[in-house]
Amino acid sequence: MTKAPPRPELLAPAGDEESLRAAVAAGADAVYFGLRGGFNARARADNFAVADLPRIFDFLRARGVKGFVTFNTLVFDRELPVAEAALADIARAGADAILVQDLGIARLAHEVCPELPLHASTQMTVSSAEAAAIAKSLGVTRVVLPRELSIDEIRTMAMGTDLELECFVHGALCVSWSGQCLTSEALQHRSANRGQCAQSCRMPYDLVVDGKVETARGDEQLKYLLSPRDLAAYDLLPQLIDAGVCCFKIEGRMKGPEYVANAVDKYRRALDAALEHRPYPLQKRDEEELRYSFSRSFSHGFFRGSDHQALVHGLYPGHRGVLVGRVEEVHARAGRVVVRAEPDAPELKAGDRILFDQGKPEDDEPRGGLHACDVVAPGLLRMLFGGPDQGSLDLRLVKAGDVVWKAKDAEVTRKMKRVAARERKVGLTLSVRGAAGTALIVTARDDLGRAARVESAMPLQLARVNPLHEGLVREKLCAFGETGFELRRLELELEGALAMPPSELKRLRRAVVQALVGSPPPQPARHVRTGLDPDAVVAPLSANGSSGAPKLIPLLRTLGQVEVALRLGFDELQLDFMELVGLGVAVERARARGAKVIVATPRVQKPGEEGYDRRFERLRPDGILARHLGAVEHFRRNPHTETVHGDFSLNATNALTARTLLGLGLSTLTPAYDLDLAQLLDLASGVPAERLEVTIHQHLPLFHNEHCVYSHLLSNGHDYRDCGRPCEKHLIRLRDGLGMEHPVIVGVGCRNTVFNARAQSAAACLPQLLAAGVRRFRVELVRESEAETERVLRAYAALLAGKRTGPQVIAQVGALEKYGVSAGTLVVVTQPHV
Repeated sequence: MTKAPPRPELLAPAGDEESLRAAVAAGADAVYFGLRGGFNARARADNFAVADLPRIFDFLRARGVKGFVTFNTLVFDRELPVAEAALADIARAGADAILVQDLGIARLAHEVCPELPLHASTQMTVSSAEAAAIAKSLGVTRVVLPRELSIDEIRTMAMGTDLELECFVHGALCVSWSGQCLTSEALQHRSANRGQCAQSCRMPYDLVVDGKVETARGDEQLKYLLSPRDLAAYDLLPQLIDAGVCCFKIEGRMKGPEYVANAVDKYRRALDAALEHRPYPLQKRDEEELRYSFSRSFSHGFFRGSDHQALVHGLYPGHRGVLVGRVEEVHARAGRVVVRAEPDAPELKAGDRILFDQGKPEDDEPRGGLHACDVVAPGLLRMLFGGPDQGSLDLRLVKAGDVVWKAKDAEVTRKMKRVAARERKVGLTLSVRGAAGTALIVTARDDLGRAARVESAMPLQLARVNPLHEGLVREKLCAFGETGFELRRLELELEGALAMPPSELKRLRRAVVQALVGSPPPQPARHVRTGLDPDAVVAPLSANGSSGAPKLIPLLRTLGQVEVALRLGFDELQLDFMELVGLGVAVERARARGAKVIVATPRVQKPGEEGYDRRFERLRPDGILARHLGAVEHFRRNPHTETVHGDFSLNATNALTARTLLGLGLSTLTPAYDLDLAQLLDLASGVPAERLEVTIHQHLPLFHNEHCVYSHLLSNGHDYRDCGRPCEKHLIRLRDGLGMEHPVIVGVGCRNTVFNARAQSAAACLPQLLAAGVRRFRVELVRESEAETERVLRAYAALLAGKRTGPQVIAQVGALEKYGVSAGTLVVVTQPHV
């Protein structure tokens, strides 16, 4: 069972120092932030310089707040020396933990500083107890859970691991499983696994059903088909505590101090009430205030299970706030707009920011400050603009029918500035003891672990009148005022009626403060090593037999594709089927023709989905293509599994990670698609290259989603139990702004994978890969017809046989010339930013 700390933490984001200070002032137990220059999943935030870390951690320690540094991106081989130096700086500065995505970086960090706690970022996709077992073997002490887990699934996972569990409770939701999204880099050359997410899920898409453009659910405004509402779980904290969560995380390193102060203030009150078993404290006004800081509309995310109708509304991609109503009349010259208000419309006042919603991104919508507002008739509001707060609002752009939102509340903004400016005081427990004829002894212990003991300069006297009592002690001894301390608890043990001058009590108070302030907060022990040999961090591996001739392995998803591959004489197939009945048929057909069969697992697996593993085992395949860490752990310990192959989704981008995964018992490993060719060759030079399998043809998997667009847009169902399974009758494609139509394929567990519309090929890279020692090459198909399958497989077979050149193959199959998601566009970190 999870061993939670005595008091679960509230963890706040800090994209800059002002936000960090706001989090501390508002009551966060811990903050998380990243470094400038790289290794940080929010690279576009302001972030923190390495040189500032000692000062930042001194500030946090002096207030009893923990600091976690995000080191949660994938790292390339040439960056490992820089990463080692940055990890050493973080450890020396006294970080309370680092968050990591890269398995090799977890190994490196543990070698650099064994005392530095490691937290598995949600980017590591640790979604089951079996995956947590691998994380624990790497030195991880806490897992940041994927946002896709329900409360019941969290409870199940907590029962299977003793690692601490942290979960997001507020902020933006990614539509794709974290660590499994390649869309930004594939389409916009900014890798989410490198901290440069371009928020492709917030872009508009046209719905194409069976080749025909459809209006999503009959509403022309539904364009943002992959843009989830924001998570808000302030009312679920008691259930999450009961499920085993020890840390509650607020998303938002790209947001400012007002947002941070607002969210921390509300969740502090909700968490304290939950821990103290008091009634839920937040009111409707509190939720409204949260919406003003940032809201795409709120939901419980997946905490109550999947609800595909509730998670994504599709109407807008950015902040809106609180709904006011709809525009009825616009008088642009007069600076006046008449609005039909909703029954529960918020109060409006001068200075509030109004947004007119036309179904565009927030920055493209007409918006500005309100000058005045009055009621002209029941349900009708007259808004006046034109004052100094109007900003760039051009009322000629506002149309009748526009949805009106109150995006910002001027008073809430001022209130949160006051919250952010509070002084965070250190709690103090005082023990006061004494008897007649002895000194009054005051023992103090603060929340930082410091202790002090002071005695009165005179003995206590028997009181004739006005003896010492608790009220007097609190007034004179415990009035810490502007000292930075506040009384948490007073223990009073006085024998009899005793007297002491108030001036002496005041002197004792000053002595306590002076003693505590003069004692620096305890710092964690840190023993840091640098200049490490990579071979000492993760030992080199031996080859798996001789390199041999190059081999082409097709990955197939339909029975028609399987028939073509068998007819062409392929003796090893990888199978990734949407449904398990068809998979069983495909396995039997391949086995009957003497071909080896490798069965692919799902990309992720949640608690309670272990039955998939058992069904794969009953098929008795020749091997398993493990796509998540839980599968690696499960099948490597299964004596009936001949071979386990690791897939790209395990995110190996450097030799340390590749060695770590291969060392867990994998026969082969497909490197992550975040690599360009040069980076792939760097990785290959650090492992036995014949144990790598490189995908040379594929439709890149862009999004991998728990949210089902079929259930949402082609049914009224909430999940697989009532959706009617439209995925079995139709094919959805999502058309992007460039006119590319990306197919949405439903897999095991009803998860959606959005594949790139156009295939890409690394055929031109074959000579370099062969020279590096790579011998296994994959051709991955999605929904290609039998004729297309034959053309593609014949082309690549001829390539490996030396009968076709790379450019000839690329032209023949009509693919982009590219390896993975990158054509060399990813910037390599070459020096730490100070």
